[in-house]
Order: sequence, then structure tokens, then C-alpha cells
Amino acid sequence: MYKSLVFYLLITLLFTGIHYSVAQVYGTENGYASFKATMPLNSYTGVTDQLNGNIDLRTKKIAFKVPVKSIKTGKEKRNEHMYELLVAEKNPNVIFKGKLIGDFDLDKKAEQTVEVKGDFTLGGTSRSVTININLRPVEKGLQMTASWSLLISDYDLERPSLLFVKVDDRHDLRVDALLKEK
Repeated sequence: MYKSLVFYLLITLLFTGIHYSVAQVYGTENGYASFKATMPLNSYTGVTDQLNGNIDLRTKKIAFKVPVKSIKTGKEKRNEHMYELLVAEKNPNVIFKGKLIGDFDLDKKAEQTVEVKGDFTLGGTSRSVTININLRPVEKGLQMTASWSLLISDYDLERPSLLFVKVDDRHDLRVDALLKEK
């Protein structure tokens, strides 16, 4: 009887430990990402629902990518120019790889802001960035949102123009995704 009890206790601990380690990785294959570009008297947005990536809460590693050609601005000609500017054939993805700097407590059921530092790659050029992401435990995983700005000139990209009026250098980015347990 004693051996059976110990056996069942060990099996329970083993499966609990496996579940705990599995529950540390969350990911998405269809998150939302967008950018907003402005220029005098005009602005436009590029959107995609193909944000793909993971957060590993144990190692604190984070990695996301967006296929460049999945980003749509509402005008095919503008899309083509954007793909050309980003050299999409050679650089098919916008990529972020980094680490959580702050701690995230999965047991807290409230939204938490966590600092993330990593490399953001756009058009084949990488720059180190630090951004804040918001993570909120939800029934099906973690809800992640983040927004930040970048200067496209920092990525060696020429500012697009329309009739000699250039798009502002600053672009605002946003991501929103439900990360499911992997």
C-alpha cells in the first residue's frame, strides 16, 4: 500500500512538472500587427494578421516575425512600393528577437507591463530596441499588446513620397495577439 501511494504521488508530481514546463511557452500564428505612417494632410496604415512567434516565460526569450508581403495598406501600388523598399524578395520577414528584461508573474490575473530588449530587423537592417509589452492572462492563454515608434531612416530606408511630399520618418507600430499555450 505504501509503495502504491508513493508511486502515484511520484507520477502526479511528474505530470505536474511536465505541465508546468509546457505552460511556460506561449505563441501565435495569426496575431495582428500594424504600422501608421503620416505625411502632411494624409496618413495610411499597413496591417497584417500573420504575426507569428513565441514567448518562453522560463528562458525569457521572445521571437516574432511578420511576412512582409502579408502587410496590406489598402492600395496595391503602395503595397508594391513598400515591398520594393523593404527588398521583400531578399528580406521576406520583419523580425524581432529579444528577451524579457522584467519579470512576468503568470499567477497574477491582471495585465502586467514587461520591458523587452532585442533586435528589430526591418528591410534587412537590425537595430537594438527596448519596448514595453503588456501581457494579460486570459482563459485561452496570454493577451499581448505593444506599441512603439521607430524612425525608418534608422533602418537605412528612404522615406516614401507622394508628389514630392515625403512620409514622416517616424512610424508608429502596434501588435495585438492572443498567445496560446504550446
